[in-house]
Amino acid sequence: MRRLAGVMVVVILALGAGCSGSKVRSGQAVVDIEKGSRVLIAERGQNLRAAQGRRTVHLGAQVKVLAGSAAVTLAGGAHLDVRSGSEIELGSPLSLVAEDLLVTSGDKPVNVAVAGSQVTVDGVARLTRDLAVSVGTYRGNVSLRSAAHVLQVPALRQAEVPSLGVLPAMPAPLDYESTDVWDRRFLGTAIELGEELESRSKGFTNQLRAGSGTTPGFYRILLPALETEPAFGEDLIAGAGTPGDTLVGAAITVSGRLGTFSERWANVFGFKAAGATWGLVALDQQVNDADALVRTVDVAIGSQAFAFAPTRVVPAPAAAVVPPPAGAPSAPAPVGPSRAPVPINPAPPSTPAAAPPLITLPKLPELIPPPDPNEPGLLSPLLDVVTETLGGLLSGG
Repeated sequence: MRRLAGVMVVVILALGAGCSGSKVRSGQAVVDIEKGSRVLIAERGQNLRAAQGRRTVHLGAQVKVLAGSAAVTLAGGAHLDVRSGSEIELGSPLSLVAEDLLVTSGDKPVNVAVAGSQVTVDGVARLTRDLAVSVGTYRGNVSLRSAAHVLQVPALRQAEVPSLGVLPAMPAPLDYESTDVWDRRFLGTAIELGEELESRSKGFTNQLRAGSGTTPGFYRILLPALETEPAFGEDLIAGAGTPGDTLVGAAITVSGRLGTFSERWANVFGFKAAGATWGLVALDQQVNDADALVRTVDVAIGSQAFAFAPTRVVPAPAAAVVPPPAGAPSAPAPVGPSRAPVPINPAPPSTPAAAPPLITLPKLPELIPPPDPNEPGLLSPLLDVVTETLGGLLSGG
């Protein structure tokens, strides 16, 4: 009985999951209206009417958002976001009538007609219809067809159709606004990362002397990972831009994993030169750890400040002053501002400059004056006796 009860519970849960409404039937769509929004909905052939909450509509229905937003789920799992001022028609194919539409494909790509052009979304993309038709791809790929011309718009790129049949030669980097809800949803990390890397690039460039940061050895010291890249040379640095951009781009290149080092370098700086922010460049190279990338750049900048700091020259201390002997007159004090005592340097410079003596020693008085021949001294009587004795002996007396 317990086993049978368990089987019944599983069957009930399975039936409940199948009836939960998670899948939309073919030919239908489910519209979820954000609370407080003003949305008009019309089935095929009917007039637009105000709607609230969740509504199930059929193929050919129109959805117009006056204020707020609405989400539409299609058969196959595709998802549409419609915001204020926008209008769509759920026909075959889906049609963007006015303003903006965010398309997320499901089991298969979603086809959207926009002012005569055809857009096939296999991933996530935003579509805009005003004076021109523009397509921006967040993820995956978009195929844009206008008249007989076709352009592929990969992730993080965009393209604009100013008039029917006119396509650009190649897509441009995705342009975003930091306050846009859709941009922040899919590019929030890239937006913040781009701001941080850009500020570090400018700061690093401004702190260098003119002519610095032009050799491979300079960057190998800052980014040790470049030591193992034989392709890294002066030819790559020459076209990289400022030293700050070279440092940031090199950090993204060594952190990326798409292709060889040379291919990654070309893609990094090519995308940046086309107008992409550093955040988009890092995301395009699938650098998933933004914090680790910022730390790599910070460590490199700190290494530059330490490795290339100018040598500080310490002046040699002044010569020691020898005090005069006791009782000698002292030299006059120099006129000028007072100075702190200078420590004695036991090792004078090897080539000291000639300088006058600091102290002039007085001439010492003579302690024993020379004898005066005109005055009798202490030896005169003795010399007289010796003279008389020698004279007597010599005379024979």
